[in-house]
Amino acid sequence: MARLFFYFIVGVLGILSMGFQLLASRLLNPFFGSSLIVWAWLISTFLAAFSLGSIVGGGISNAVPGRRLRAQRLLAVGAVVSLGFTAFAGRNVLGWIELTFTDLTVGLLIACAALFFLPVTLLSSFGPQCVQHLASMGTPPGKASGLVYGVSTLGNIAGVMLTAFVLIPHFAVSTLLYGWLGVAVLSLSALLFILRSSGR
Repeated sequence: MARLFFYFIVGVLGILSMGFQLLASRLLNPFFGSSLIVWAWLISTFLAAFSLGSIVGGGISNAVPGRRLRAQRLLAVGAVVSLGFTAFAGRNVLGWIELTFTDLTVGLLIACAALFFLPVTLLSSFGPQCVQHLASMGTPPGKASGLVYGVSTLGNIAGVMLTAFVLIPHFAVSTLLYGWLGVAVLSLSALLFILRSSGR
C-alpha cells in the first residue's frame, strides 16, 4: 500500500505539471491571445523548466541525507510559494506586463519566466529524487527510473485531459489555480514524508 501511495503522489505531480500548462494558456489568453507564438513560448518555458528541474533534482538526490532533506523542504516551499504567487498575483502581473512591454515576444518571455518557470522547475526537481527513493528501497536504478517517469507521464496525460475536458469548462481559471495550490501543498507534504525514509 505504501508503494501504491508513492506512485499515486508521483502521478499527482505529473497532473499538476501538465495541467498547469493548460491553465497557463488560459491565464495568458486575455492579455496575449492564443496564437502559435504564445504556445511556442509556453511550451518552451515548460520544457526548459522540466530540463532544469531534472538537473537540480538529480544533484540533490546525491547529496548527503541531512542536506538532501533540507533541500527537499526548500524546494517544496518554493514550489508552493511560486504557485501561490501565480494564483493570487498572476492577472495583475500580466496586466502590468501588457501595459509596459509593447513587443509581444518580450512580454511573453517575461510573463512565462515570472509566472510559470519557477514553479514547474521546482515541481520537476522531485522526479529524480523519487527515482533515488525507489533505488534506495532496493529497486534497480533503471527500473526505478522507468517506473517513476512512466507513472509521471501517465499523470501528465491525465492532467491534460482532465484539465481540458472537465475542469476548464466548469470552473474559473482563478478557482483552478487555487485548487492547484491546495493539491500541491497536500501532495508535496505527503511526498516529503515518504522521502524521509530514504533520507535517514
